[in-house]
Amino acid sequence: MKKQLILTLFLGFLLFGCVEERTISVSGYETIESISGMDLNADGINDVFSYSYRSIPIDQPAGISMARTVSVAPFSYTFVISSYNDPVDLAATKAAIQEFDSARKLGESTCASRLQLSLAACADPPSCLQNCRSEYCTAAQKSAGDSFGRELLDFKDKGAEMDRITAELLATQTLPSQADKEQYIRKIVRLMAISSDLSYNNVFNSRTYNLCAPLDLRLNKLQEAAGKVGTVQISADRYRYRVAEVVAGGGGDEHIFLFVQDTPPIILNIDELSVDIDGTIYQRIPLQLGWENVDLNAQRKALTYDFTSPDKPDENLMSRWSNPSVNERNVKFLGIFDAITSNPIASILLGISKSVFMFFYSLGVGYYAALGAAASFLACVALFVVFLLTMLYYTLRAYIDRKVIVEYLTEEMGPPLTDWKNYIGMGIILISLCMILGALYLRPVEMGTLDLATIQIRLTSDILGSITALMFVFGAYTIYLVAEDRLKGLIFGETYYHAKGATKEENLNAISKLKVLTGNLKSRVETLSRVGMDVKEEYATLISVPTDRLEQLIDMGKQNTARSLIDFHMEKIEAMDKGLEQKVRIMEESWPVWNSEIEKALDQSEEVTVETLVSIPMQWREWAVSKFISEHRGRALVLEENRIKRRKVSIENMVSTSLAEIKRAGLVEGSIIMQGNKPLSNTFSKGNATVGSVLFLKLIGYSKAISKKFGEEEMKRFVIMGRKSAAVCLPDGGTTPLLFTERTRLKELMEEWKRRITEPG
Repeated sequence: MKKQLILTLFLGFLLFGCVEERTISVSGYETIESISGMDLNADGINDVFSYSYRSIPIDQPAGISMARTVSVAPFSYTFVISSYNDPVDLAATKAAIQEFDSARKLGESTCASRLQLSLAACADPPSCLQNCRSEYCTAAQKSAGDSFGRELLDFKDKGAEMDRITAELLATQTLPSQADKEQYIRKIVRLMAISSDLSYNNVFNSRTYNLCAPLDLRLNKLQEAAGKVGTVQISADRYRYRVAEVVAGGGGDEHIFLFVQDTPPIILNIDELSVDIDGTIYQRIPLQLGWENVDLNAQRKALTYDFTSPDKPDENLMSRWSNPSVNERNVKFLGIFDAITSNPIASILLGISKSVFMFFYSLGVGYYAALGAAASFLACVALFVVFLLTMLYYTLRAYIDRKVIVEYLTEEMGPPLTDWKNYIGMGIILISLCMILGALYLRPVEMGTLDLATIQIRLTSDILGSITALMFVFGAYTIYLVAEDRLKGLIFGETYYHAKGATKEENLNAISKLKVLTGNLKSRVETLSRVGMDVKEEYATLISVPTDRLEQLIDMGKQNTARSLIDFHMEKIEAMDKGLEQKVRIMEESWPVWNSEIEKALDQSEEVTVETLVSIPMQWREWAVSKFISEHRGRALVLEENRIKRRKVSIENMVSTSLAEIKRAGLVEGSIIMQGNKPLSNTFSKGNATVGSVLFLKLIGYSKAISKKFGEEEMKRFVIMGRKSAAVCLPDGGTTPLLFTERTRLKELMEEWKRRITEPG
């Protein structure tokens, strides 16, 4: 087995796996299943809303489904002050604020304790995740990844901001001016906006992470406090929409990835700069948001985004949410890979490959070059195992066939590398180029985890990175070939290096044979092309044979390289020749059926579209139609605008054209053709033409009279036989011809005339 094939298969499985993809398309709008809300200010009207939508099945055998939830809360408020109180009862005002603050802090501290979250150590999403140590945090992080860290940071930041504003409000001693009172009310309103927005942070949202109980936000106490400063009307002017696509049913043995794309209702006015998504897809016009390579490694996965809008939610608006577009990718090979890596030896090799990755990554050559180095190690180990198995196989063969083992192995394992220096140089160049690309030009990639799922996602999302890793592997492969060649020399001794490789004379003979085969095949392809057969692929293969380059390699002394390339192209040309034979055989065997279909179609319609000939495979329709037209020339058929049509020609033109062609074929020595009682064509000399026409008319009259005596309605044909010559009359309804020919060719003439003139009628 060729090492190149083994390496290609290995890399194909390693990098991309066996992938099964399908699209889940559900048209129309999603169905609202339930609506809930909370009254934050105790006025009997809900201030925040939660809409749950009906679940969509994604993969029923795997038990995977997706359900949307949209939570809406006021994001900002406006206020109008109609009058100010003077004096302001600050003690009562602060008491109301203190009651709000105590209830709010109790809920926050209870949640932080449940999550074992150190708010003081939560400075950014990674540190928030690191300092959230409960089992609830572990499950949420697996479900939402880094976006859960952002929710924790939002929880901490909003709590800290409310602490600051509350402290400022409680520290105020006097409100001497209207400006001071307005500023005081503004801070209270800001406190209302932050708290209502925090109410549907996903940490407190039971429909997404289900971690903490909803906060007890007594906004009525804040409104009461503002009312003690003045007569004020407060109303929401912006709402934050938090959207979560919750995927349930993942985390099984299968490695399933989703590609999800969502579009909010077009009637919803969205503040463009407010859109925040934890995914990778963002299109502004029209607004489309999405997630690529969502790994269903948990029983529950939350895909979230949010935005602000001046539109207050209502059932009409929220029922206009379209179903998301979902593509599912099942990477089945990852399961096989997991089974392989559970083997102790495989685990050791993977551990070494990770060490190789870490070493190259520490050199600053970038993620993809380091990944190529790790993959190269595994590829070289696989090739070495194949080499040992091949050696064992040929050793057993030699023993069974009673041959000298060393001589047999030397013969079967192939000649030595005569141009090994070129292989070494090519390997060094490829590896160096990869390291330079990785260090200087490729987009930086964090190391992250080295599991195969993550590697597969990164490689499929960065083509240049994939090419870099692959170049490193091929560079290492060329160096491995030299190392394997040296190992063969150690095993077989000096006799290995004296093994006979390809010679210049053999290569010249081989390339001559290749040229002859290519030339013959090219002539055949051109012939088939003229009769309408589709041979574009075969022609492209023929012109891709680099005979000039092969001759250059022979002249440069690279005989082994030249021979391998000659053999490669020879195999390709021979395979194409066999494929062409099969095509021709299929056409010849199928032609009677195809001919009948075209005939039937033309009997039913004056024009036939080529696409309607469904029983004829697409690649052979043009050939079949061309052949049909050429075999039925007398029917005046043409192929125009992909339609078979009857060409409109006069009977005079048809007869004269057909007669000229038959005369060129040597079938007619002379002719008289009548149309009614008028001569249409007469090949007799000028003096005898009129006499011939008159005699022919009388002969037609006698023939009709005789036909009636025998009970025939009309004369079909008659033949006049001489010793060497003959004449035949073949009326077709429109014309009456009398054709003169050699007696031996009479039958041939009658058939040809019928095909050209009589048959179309």
